Amino acid sequence: MQNLELKVRCLGAMTLPQVEALACSAGATYVRTMKQRDTYFLATHARLKLREWWREDEIAATDSIVEEAMNKTAGERARGQEAAEGGREDGREGALLISSLRQERAGARTCEYLVYPVSEPIVLRALLSSALGVLVVVEKTRRFYRYGHTRIYLDEVKDLGSFVKLETVIDEEITPSEASAEHSALISLLELDRLPVVPYSYSDLLSGHCD
Repeated sequence: MQNLELKVRCLGAMTLPQVEALACSAGATYVRTMKQRDTYFLATHARLKLREWWREDEIAATDSIVEEAMNKTAGERARGQEAAEGGREDGREGALLISSLRQERAGARTCEYLVYPVSEPIVLRALLSSALGVLVVVEKTRRFYRYGHTRIYLDEVKDLGSFVKLETVIDEEITPSEASAEHSALISLLELDRLPVVPYSYSDLLSGHCD
């Protein structure tokens, strides 16, 4: 599978709640809030991480923006895309093993990835830690919105701060040029061009691999 991705850091007057308000105004649909713990392993060919996640909706702060967003009708497209993604983060908790290859450049870039649902993450984490070693562990709270074919992630990352990440999914329903146009339009709608682009993964930032 392939995404078109962008990550920016929230600095100064532009905060996550402000980006969230712009997303709602643009018609984005609230999906869920969750905690994620990503354990990155010392793989040589691609990035390899075990993502363990659990829902936080019931204890997350609920303000007028989220109330309005949660009352919106998701629509057939959003529901169809959720089904196409295999319900990978449905339910209250779960785990995924994710391998990814990204272009190493600033700005919007493509990412190819493979995802495998994991039923026993504690056992797998111990096995991979022993066999490969652990590079770094990334912990974050993620608020997830959807706009067309794009996932909007509002991330609070432990020891790093606040970030916005866009992932426009390129699949059989959308051409690469259409995905690029939607991606660019959403950057403008959310005013992300005012924020500094982060060309590194959270694992790079935490481990210091940002040369």
